[in-house]
Amino acid sequence: MSFISLSPARRSAAPLFLYLFLMATIGVLSFPIRALFVTQVLGGSTFENGLSFALPSIIALFVLPLIGDFSDRMNERRIIITLGAVVLSISYALTSLATTAWFVLILVCIAMPFMSAANAQFFAWAQEREHQRFGDKATESGELRIGFIAGWVVGPAIAGVLLTYGLTYRNIFQLQAVGYLIMGAAIWMFARVVTNKPKEKSESFSWLRWRAVPRNLLFIALFVALVLSGDIVRLANLALFIDANISSDPVDLTIAFAATPIVEVPATAFCIYLAKRRTRKFVLGIGFVAAMLHFGLFPFVQTLEQVIALQALYALIPASALGVGISYAQRCAPDRMGFATSVVFSGQSAAILLGGSIATIGGLFLSIEMTYFVPLFLILLSGLIWWKLEEL
Repeated sequence: MSFISLSPARRSAAPLFLYLFLMATIGVLSFPIRALFVTQVLGGSTFENGLSFALPSIIALFVLPLIGDFSDRMNERRIIITLGAVVLSISYALTSLATTAWFVLILVCIAMPFMSAANAQFFAWAQEREHQRFGDKATESGELRIGFIAGWVVGPAIAGVLLTYGLTYRNIFQLQAVGYLIMGAAIWMFARVVTNKPKEKSESFSWLRWRAVPRNLLFIALFVALVLSGDIVRLANLALFIDANISSDPVDLTIAFAATPIVEVPATAFCIYLAKRRTRKFVLGIGFVAAMLHFGLFPFVQTLEQVIALQALYALIPASALGVGISYAQRCAPDRMGFATSVVFSGQSAAILLGGSIATIGGLFLSIEMTYFVPLFLILLSGLIWWKLEEL
């Protein structure tokens, strides 16, 4: 398959893969233990845990398109990436000192929008960089995302090993703080290649003019928001579900979390391969089917093996919706790469908002098992949006 060939374009993209891999590894270190830190160490409730996912996404949802639009008029996108890394570093350093769940909530409300902005800008910057150098033979954003996913495989494993050998949850946050500072500086090791053509002022995005956004770009963002609406339900409740129903062993929790990203690496490669031979819309439909199966079956699992199997199936959802969806969005507005990429990341933020809201309400009124059923209604709506998508 062409995306693993040793062509000059693939060799050029190798440092970008490595950077994304390290950024993801650092960022995901605390994901498996964040819910436990909030609820067990700080004494927070499941309501506060769900809120810590929902509130930051509201901010990101509205801010990301504005940042993306502004970035298209900047000479250097890496300024936004560096700023995001610095803010994340400060946030995780303060989280390691937190004594209340509400303090953590304030910190994530500040940090998470910066994380989304930095990620979106990296994909836009990398795509422009590679396209200017290699044209149509350049490595696509979906292919670059494989490096990001690989970090999700390694990050939880590292966290599990560190916890097994005596590090605390607070130590994990401290490692993240140092790691983000290093990555904020490392982005400048890349030779500058990208030059942006300034946009006309009349093209500037405003939420009052959201109808001017290309129709398919709006649809793909909405599809991503709906089909991934259960992602935060999964992340927020998986540790609690396993601890309550299956096992309290940290190693089992680590294995369950790692199952999705381990499979997502080859699943993303397969989705990109399939999109080139069939259509992008066809591949996006695979994510819809996988989402329906995952959330329809998960409440009934009784063994760790069944959890791992459904976690592996879940990998097809982000592999298609993001692995192919980012590339689809960039094709909707190729001359506004930062804006287009940020809009689809806003869709991801909307998914976090929806999922965080479900997890929050579920924590108040529903059992952990019943909460898994709620995203099915939104996923059904994503199927209607998928039907309206055009093939680009």
